[in-house]
Amino acid sequence: MKLRTAILALTACGLSFPSLADINLELPYSAELVLVNGIKKDGNEPLVLKNGENQIAFRYQDGYRENGEYQLFKSDVIIVKFNGEDANYRLEMPKLRNEMETFKFNNNPSIKLTDNNGQTINFEQDKLMKSGIQFGRDYEAEMVAYNLTDNAAAMKSAAITTLPAKVNLDGKQQGENVAETMLNYWYEQADPATQARFKARINQVQ
Repeated sequence: MKLRTAILALTACGLSFPSLADINLELPYSAELVLVNGIKKDGNEPLVLKNGENQIAFRYQDGYRENGEYQLFKSDVIIVKFNGEDANYRLEMPKLRNEMETFKFNNNPSIKLTDNNGQTINFEQDKLMKSGIQFGRDYEAEMVAYNLTDNAAAMKSAAITTLPAKVNLDGKQQGENVAETMLNYWYEQADPATQARFKARINQVQ
C-alpha cells in the first residue's frame, strides 16, 4: 500500500511539473507560426516554452467573405517578444471580416497577450520585413539578422544560438564573431548592385 501510494504521488508530481516549470502559450486558430525562438515552426498548436525571454514569429491567416466571394488573408510576419515564468498565456487577435480590416491590421497589428486571469501581459511587437521578391524566403536567416539589431522585439540570445548552425548549413563563410559572419552571409545573398554599394560604403569608411 505504501509503495502504491508513493508511485501515485510521484506520478502526480510528474504530471504537474511541466505546467509549473514552463510557459504554456495558447494560440488562436488564425495564427500560423513561422519561427519560435529563431527556429522554424509551423501550425498553431499550443507551445511549451522555457521560462524567461521568448520570441515567436507568425502570420495572421484566415478567410473572410466579402461581396459574396471568399477571400484569404495572410499578413506580414509578426514578431512578438515577451518574458514569463511558470505561467499560462493566451495570444489574442481580432476576427477580420473585410478587406479594410485586413489592411488596417497588416499596417498596425492589434494583438493582446493575456494570462489565465485575463490580465494583459507586456510584450514587444514588430514585423519581419523583406523588400523585393518574397518567394523562397529564409526566415531563420532573416530572424538572425533582425535579432542582431536594436529593434524592440529583437532577442540577441536567439541570434547567437541559431547563427552558427544556420550558416554552416548554407555553406557560407564563418567570421571571427557574429557580426562578421552575418556580414559575410548577407553579402553573398545580395545582388551585384547591392554588393557594389556595400563595398563603396566600406571604402568611404576606410
